[in-house]
Amino acid sequence: MTITHNLLLEIGCEEIPSRFIPRAMKQLEEEAAALLNENRLGHGLIETWATPRRLVILVSDLEMKQPDLVEKVKGPPVDRAYDESGQPTKALQGFIKNHGVSMDKIGEEVIKEARYVVVQKETAGIPTEKLLPELLPRLIRKLTFPRPMYWQSKDVRFARPIRWLLALYHNKPVIFNFAGIESGSVTYGHRFLAPGPFEINSVNHYFRCLEESSVVVDQRRRRKIILGQLEEIADRIGGKALVDEDLLEEVTYLVEYPVAVDGSFDPSYLDLPQEVPITSMQNHQRYFPIVEKESGRLMPHFAGISNNRFHPNIRKGYAKVLQARLADGRFFFDEDRREPLENYVEKLKNVIFLESLGSIDQKRIRLVELTAKLANSLRLSAKQTEMSVRTAHLCKADLVTGMVKEFPELQGVMGREYARLSGEAEEVAVGIYEHYLPRFAGDSIPSTIEGALVSLADRIDTLFGCFAAGIQPTGSQDPYALRRQAQGAVAIMLGFKMELSLEEYSGFALDILFENLDLEDDKRGDLEKQLYDFLVQRIRFVLRDRGIDHDITEAVLAVPFKNPLDLVKKAELLEEYLKGPLLDDVIIAYNRVANLARQATGYSVDKSLFEDVSEKELFRSLKTAEEVMENLDDYAQALEQLQLLKQPVDNYFDHVMVMVEDPKVRENRLNLLAALKKTFNRVADFSKLQAP
Repeated sequence: MTITHNLLLEIGCEEIPSRFIPRAMKQLEEEAAALLNENRLGHGLIETWATPRRLVILVSDLEMKQPDLVEKVKGPPVDRAYDESGQPTKALQGFIKNHGVSMDKIGEEVIKEARYVVVQKETAGIPTEKLLPELLPRLIRKLTFPRPMYWQSKDVRFARPIRWLLALYHNKPVIFNFAGIESGSVTYGHRFLAPGPFEINSVNHYFRCLEESSVVVDQRRRRKIILGQLEEIADRIGGKALVDEDLLEEVTYLVEYPVAVDGSFDPSYLDLPQEVPITSMQNHQRYFPIVEKESGRLMPHFAGISNNRFHPNIRKGYAKVLQARLADGRFFFDEDRREPLENYVEKLKNVIFLESLGSIDQKRIRLVELTAKLANSLRLSAKQTEMSVRTAHLCKADLVTGMVKEFPELQGVMGREYARLSGEAEEVAVGIYEHYLPRFAGDSIPSTIEGALVSLADRIDTLFGCFAAGIQPTGSQDPYALRRQAQGAVAIMLGFKMELSLEEYSGFALDILFENLDLEDDKRGDLEKQLYDFLVQRIRFVLRDRGIDHDITEAVLAVPFKNPLDLVKKAELLEEYLKGPLLDDVIIAYNRVANLARQATGYSVDKSLFEDVSEKELFRSLKTAEEVMENLDDYAQALEQLQLLKQPVDNYFDHVMVMVEDPKVRENRLNLLAALKKTFNRVADFSKLQAP
């Protein structure tokens, strides 16, 4: 029976930024598993926990010793291992010396039709307690952070300086050094409420000690406590807490001992646009706003999460700093609305978008032109076109207002509010806000055509402008969020069922960019291809997120498509028919045709060269399919039509030899197959799908 014990490691440090912690825990778990497996150490469940001051990992049922390793080692070929008198050559002697074995352990084995010297090498397993002092520093060193610090030496980097290391195996300390710190069995409690140090004698004692020292080490429990306290405060006030998931995760990793503190602010600030106080609370102070249960309207109350026991001074402090923020918001709001939103457009000339792409005002001019082109392409009404163009004209004006300069998170929001106050049409006001949507994966797309059109124009201008300037995503680096911009554009096209081709969409933007920025014409071809491929890659992700099979995705992308909407329709239909008899028939017929069609020189077919009735039958079936599919958008009918080709294709190959000696007949037969393949490819490249 294998004997196992638990391993506990705690990395204690200065407060780690909350955004670093979830990834660090995941890394800690994955790297620990990889390191233990690499060293042949069996183990059970690996769990990780974290607070701002500690990363903790518990490996359950870690084996006390590596298993003995028996491995076969190949030596030199037998004909090089012995000389003419049968004595070991230098090659064999070196092999024996390197592996520490004697001649009586040497054997021979045929490997890949040659005979080699082999040896069974046995390596005794090392006790875990001897391995851990070397493995645990390696584990810590494997953790990476977006902005690591070094303090003890430039060779040691971590999110924040490490202050203590606790390591226990079999409830005994594992001693090692890292960053000038020697590990031991000491931990520390809450910085203010129970600092410690505390001597730990077992894994169970560790968790009990932290609980008694005002540290809730389990992040899931902290989250649950915070939600419970928020609900309690909101119920007492008669409202409900507005819980943003990102904020909830952030505060969960900002505290070790969560205590929700209720507070209030002057109700006069409720006449500001609701997003102003909400942004002040959520983004700047990390507070949770309280809203009315039914209407969702903001109440003059909030809840903050403290890392200390409640004291009235905490409530006063929370309210005081919020009051200052709200006063700033009031000042900027009053100042900004002294002028209509139109007056701010002129100031956009003084703000650079990108050095190579000019000012925000130049971008505005491009957006107006691009929006008009998109509206015309989609055949919008005159009113919709007018509202969309006006939206494009004003959509960036709020960037130079005092409010947005102070609260950048409110761009679009304040544009909407100032547009309303300036008497702009509601379609324009809403479009200004919505042209930023979607802001992230899973976010809502615009609800209005005005917002959708300007969002499309803004994204393609940014995307193609950056590509033209040589700014492209590389690996994990995407500082201008171009992938997100493209993903959002595809989502809008699909959401509004726009029959807009990628070539047309990109062509509008490139026409305007090349005209306005004096770009070199010879670069256009390469740029178009790069941008097309980039957008297609985004479509791949959309299909993946919709659960479309990978092979189907590649099959529909391998042939020309009208637009993203058309492509998704085809992919979803093929997914529906996947592994069904209809699609199986189509795939079989296609593969029989496509294998030889590659050798065709064209699509021209001469009926006078037909020699067998099956050729005539297949040609008639092809012409029928071409006629039916000429203007067919119903891909279910298209598949049914392609299925009808299976029988004439089978008859053709049963009765006709394609690769005959007569070159004219051979070429004619190959061209017939090529024409058939072309018809199949109007739907997909079925060779990328598995035949039964």
